Amino acid sequence: MAPKTRFVIHVPGRADIGCNTADEVLDALNDLKSTEGVTVADQQTGMKELSREAIEALANDERE
Repeated sequence: MAPKTRFVIHVPGRADIGCNTADEVLDALNDLKSTEGVTVADQQTGMKELSREAIEALANDERE
């Protein structure tokens, strides 16, 4: 079984991508050719379908 990660990026038609930090999520999203239908969930808080703005805010908080 895959190790538990904080964030899970669900990409339709592909395996989910696990990330431990919001910066990793942003990097992974930037690497995708298309983000249509892609959703991001925060396993720690239970928040689903995070917007890019919310992920960027989390990344800024992590850097402080």
